This record gives sequence, structure tokens and C-alpha cells, in this order.
Amino acid sequence: MEEICKIKDLYRTLYLFEREFQTKNDITINEAMLLCALKDDTPRSANDICEFIGLSSSRGSRIINTTEQKGFITRTMGKEDKRQMIFTLTKEGKAKITEMSSKSLEIGKELQNLLNL
Repeated sequence: MEEICKIKDLYRTLYLFEREFQTKNDITINEAMLLCALKDDTPRSANDICEFIGLSSSRGSRIINTTEQKGFITRTMGKEDKRQMIFTLTKEGKAKITEMSSKSLEIGKELQNLLNL
């Protein structure tokens, strides 16, 4: 039972961290991870992105859609397979990465304790 309580503490701490991150950056953690998947200027398919950020296809699709609606990524049809969508960063997406990189990532004491930092 002790492990369950620790996992609950971890979930709660991560939830608070994610909420603060989103408030400060106007982007969710998952959207930020999606931008990280594309930051090397390598176009990627939806499957590649989902694998990179560790999400199911359906959850990844929602994250891709919201990130696209915010103007941070763009999609094009695959050259070899027209059913495949390929995603790249927009100018706004690159600017968002630069903006987030210039800010320090504050990890609260609770999360530091859980991560043993």
C-alpha cells in the first residue's frame, strides 16, 4: 500500500508542475514535448512523434491538433504515401522553443524530493 501512496504523491506533484508549466508558458507539457520532437528540423510523421513523446496514437493526434491550431507546427502530405502526414515546426514553433529555452525550468521541492535531486 505504501507504494500506491508514493505513486499518488508523484501524480499530484507532476499535476501541479504541469499546471504551473502551462500557466507560465501558455503550452502544455505534451505540446512542449511535441515541439522537442521537431526541434532538430527533421520532419516527422505522427507515429514518429507519438513514439518520441510516449503517447498513444489517439492521444498524440489530439496533441498534434492543438499544437497545429496554436500555429506551432504545420502538416504536409507524405511524398511516397499520400495518406501519411508529415509535421514540421513553423516560424512560431521555433520562436516558442527559443522562448521556453530562455526561461529557467523551476522544479519545486516536492518534485525534487521525489526525483532525489
